[in-house]
Amino acid sequence: MAIHAHANQAILDQFTLGAEPAAAQSATGLIEPLTVGESVAFGNLLYLKSDGKWWLADADAASTMPGMRMALESKSADAACNALVIGRVRNDSWDWTVGGLIYASTDAGGLTQTAPSGSGDQVQVVGVAFHADKMIFQPCAIIGEVA
Repeated sequence: MAIHAHANQAILDQFTLGAEPAAAQSATGLIEPLTVGESVAFGNLLYLKSDGKWWLADADAASTMPGMRMALESKSADAACNALVIGRVRNDSWDWTVGGLIYASTDAGGLTQTAPSGSGDQVQVVGVAFHADKMIFQPCAIIGEVA
């Protein structure tokens, strides 16, 4: 069976995970436009709500998880927003421990290198730090719940 990749070559030509984000608050990778359900800022982790809009993920409750996109712009509720699906992202205000996992936070939309540990908290790995202000964003849809 032959596999023909030429039909998707135009898409593949635009997608490079290896590229470094060059400027503060920038990203490279697979980016898609979506509609947010509330105000978001660059770097916020988002989950898909039943209304079809993307809202701030919050590891405090299963109903606001999993975080599967990262906002790449500051936008108001009901606005179109570019979001990272998978890739590399830079935010000069971050101070990650290189090589450490990055989790969804119990602060809505936030990221942390400390796994949530409260009863009922959701534990989701969304990436890994490769520099103090850069991460590989690759959210995993498999989530654990703290007992």
